[in-house]
Amino acid sequence: MPLTESGVVRRAGGGDGGGLVSVGRCAGALALLAAVAVGCADGREPPTGSVRAAITEGAPTDGDPAVAALRARRALCPEGHDVDTFCSAVLVAPRVLLTAAHCLSARRVEEMEAYFGSHVAVLGYHARIVEAHLHPAYDPDTRQNDLALLLLAEPAPVRPAQLREAALEAGAVGQTIRIVGFGASFANGDAGAKQTGNTLITSVDATTFRTAPGPSLICGADSGSAALLVEDGVERVFGIARSGDAACDEFGVHTRVDAYLADFVAPYLEAVEATMPGGAEGLDPGEDFCARACAEDADCPTGMLCLPEAFGKRCGYRELRSGLFGEACSVSDDCDGPCVAFGAGSEQTCHCFTSCKELLMASPGPEPSSSRGCAFAGEARMTLPASRSAPALVLLALACARLRRPATRSRADRG
Repeated sequence: MPLTESGVVRRAGGGDGGGLVSVGRCAGALALLAAVAVGCADGREPPTGSVRAAITEGAPTDGDPAVAALRARRALCPEGHDVDTFCSAVLVAPRVLLTAAHCLSARRVEEMEAYFGSHVAVLGYHARIVEAHLHPAYDPDTRQNDLALLLLAEPAPVRPAQLREAALEAGAVGQTIRIVGFGASFANGDAGAKQTGNTLITSVDATTFRTAPGPSLICGADSGSAALLVEDGVERVFGIARSGDAACDEFGVHTRVDAYLADFVAPYLEAVEATMPGGAEGLDPGEDFCARACAEDADCPTGMLCLPEAFGKRCGYRELRSGLFGEACSVSDDCDGPCVAFGAGSEQTCHCFTSCKELLMASPGPEPSSSRGCAFAGEARMTLPASRSAPALVLLALACARLRRPATRSRADRG
């Protein structure tokens, strides 16, 4: 089964960017470009909160190493920078996590990381996610077939959990099972600590089973967490948390893993096993991302999106937009601006970041006269530090190039 078929969430580019209005002078173009850039800086997509499922009456644990937290990618350094922990997952193969499909409703894959450890506030391993494969029949309205598989860039440094293959029978009702996740311990609580507890199976249907407090229950950010059952002395994953009541004190709903092994999970695991582990991205922080155009998110380094800017699509972060990575740093106090992470996992480095908009706005230059056209670009470069002049010049050149179009176009050609 190919890894990039209809059920795979591909990297997608951002929305369309606005074009420049043709004017008679480069000075006007530059002013308009700067104004549009300011507007683009606030043109982020509105957040759509993930649906929280939340382990109550549980206990913190440093066991179950295969259970991971799904987090928003950390853009700012150091690694302990606080970001949202929104779901849980379980490693079922060296490079594959199993989770709930609805966990991907609010974020693109390139904006997510998987954390392996006991608490997101302490040292652990953050794995880069490169692909998501949702069940092809997943229904976000009914939550039917609420499963997804996440592909890591490289094997995780922990042993995968075992999956239970035997069918879950109605006789399981009344049985106590164990749940493990990174969710909150009560409704509206803080997520991020791995917790475990016991819960009670109350009903079983063709694709899901329900649980009641035993005394624990899944709660916020436990969506995608593992339900484990011991048989013949071996504990195996047989359920993935899907949802629960808002107060986290009545019931939980879990997706049965056995119902999806043959036609969804196993074929994907076999396809991944047949491929070579992911390699280096071939991009480095020295790239001039202000000048380097992109067509889709796949053209950008991990965590960056192909965003529409006034001067064309460029790689950047949803919050910070496009920019340049400079000297290495540890914290933002080392820089004039933010200290930003480049890459992920063992390959991640931190660098001082300057946005393309800031570079453009930092090139005052003398006011051009009507007879000098675009010749003032060279003077603008002289006013900038050497490390910043080139990208600013590129942006100026792009603006000027837009103005050199033939004046004989019809109105229809102008859009």
